[in-house]
Amino acid sequence: MKRTSLLISVLFISAPLMTTSAQTPKQTSSTIIRSNMNATSDSNAAKRFNAGENAGALNETEVLKGRIEALENQNRTVLETLARLEAQLNALNHSPTNDKPSLSRSASQTTATTEAKGPDSQTAASSKNQPVSWGEIIGEGNKIKLYGFLRLDLLFDSQRPNNAQSILFITSPDPRIGTENGNFTMHPRLTRLGIDWSGPQIAKLGDAKLSGKLETDFQNGGTESRQIIRIRHAYLRLGGKNFSVLGGQTWDLVSPLFPTVNSDTLQWNAGNVGDRRPQLRFTYEPHIGSGQISLAGAVALTGAIDSLDLDANGVRDGEESARPQIQGRIGFSQTLGAKERVMSFGISGQYGYLKTARAIAGRTDFRSQLVNLDFTLPINNRFAFKGEGWWGRNMSDLRGSAGQGINVLIGREIRGRGGWFEINAKISRYLSINPGFSTDDPIDADIPIGGRTRNRAFFIANRLTPGGNTVFGIDYLRWQTDFNGFLRGNDNRLNLFLQYNF
Repeated sequence: MKRTSLLISVLFISAPLMTTSAQTPKQTSSTIIRSNMNATSDSNAAKRFNAGENAGALNETEVLKGRIEALENQNRTVLETLARLEAQLNALNHSPTNDKPSLSRSASQTTATTEAKGPDSQTAASSKNQPVSWGEIIGEGNKIKLYGFLRLDLLFDSQRPNNAQSILFITSPDPRIGTENGNFTMHPRLTRLGIDWSGPQIAKLGDAKLSGKLETDFQNGGTESRQIIRIRHAYLRLGGKNFSVLGGQTWDLVSPLFPTVNSDTLQWNAGNVGDRRPQLRFTYEPHIGSGQISLAGAVALTGAIDSLDLDANGVRDGEESARPQIQGRIGFSQTLGAKERVMSFGISGQYGYLKTARAIAGRTDFRSQLVNLDFTLPINNRFAFKGEGWWGRNMSDLRGSAGQGINVLIGREIRGRGGWFEINAKISRYLSINPGFSTDDPIDADIPIGGRTRNRAFFIANRLTPGGNTVFGIDYLRWQTDFNGFLRGNDNRLNLFLQYNF
């Protein structure tokens, strides 16, 4: 249809030119006929023509011949133009864009109108339809990297835990307070999305590099079809050659390691301590030979985990103390052979303050305290050992003493000790096995009736990596929780999961 319309348009444009040119010889021929008739009817007048007039007639004939030749050239040019247009239309009919039904006559008219407006209009229209580039979103010197994984967990328990998805201990089967029923659940809440940001260097600060992280998952409550997003990490870091400053939410300085099993709660309250909280951290990490020393200190928020408010006045006791908690760690690490084999050990500690508006068992001031030892020891490319041991008091905000902080009946901080140990065995490139043990043992004299006197688990974490960033997990835990005055809780827990990393 478009081809026919263009041909008709060309013919309409050419027709007036052809008609105008054709009229000249026609009128000239009529003049010649009339001149011949006059010459026949008046022979005497013809005899009076002199030599000059005969020459004029010859010149007129030459002019007519020139006009006829010009007309023929013009007609030839029109035919050649039509042939070129036909070839171009044939090429358009075979192009991919011409197969689209949206290329209608109105679209062609719009294109012709745009072209008529000049190159400036074409440039404006073209830039208006261009996609947004990263350079328009992120300023110069900034880079971001997306990472994370998609995950589904299936969890089977022979004895009901306190929370099947975020397990911290096993409930007592004592008929006075619990049940012997088991439990099953499944969820995608651990699906994770993170952004690593790399910013510019600051020349006035010794070319220190700005960077940051924002990491989220969906383990923050809600229903199973309406999960609530949770911030895991959100911080900004300014790092130089050996010194760095970090501000935001990330892992505690104390207890920097965690076991392979139980990807959600990481054996918290059952042997592993330390969580994530808002903090301002300073780190100095100079190299000594092939090793590296780490000296780190931080001020952090007390009550970020347990939100302890003993006097129930709506203000967390850590904030009411008007002082932050203090954390620190001294560590050493060294590469052994291959770069992926890193040996490390460290000692870390924490000290926090709490205050109440009214007395609790005669006290308004309380303290929290923790000392932790950590180590990683690779034996070869296939085997490694790692673990932690700790002691402290009032550690509910640090996931210690089986999640118990202060005995309000006697006004005493609950003391405790514990730790965990794990073997990492890489059986093949597709399979790794990680058996271990964790325990949290509060001091029995500090525990009230119904409280937890011990929380421990034997476990084995299996990881299958068939390739393509896919991970299959099979975790088994034999979990036991002892209570002051009630029956022990025993659970055989199986956690199956499928995970795709990106």
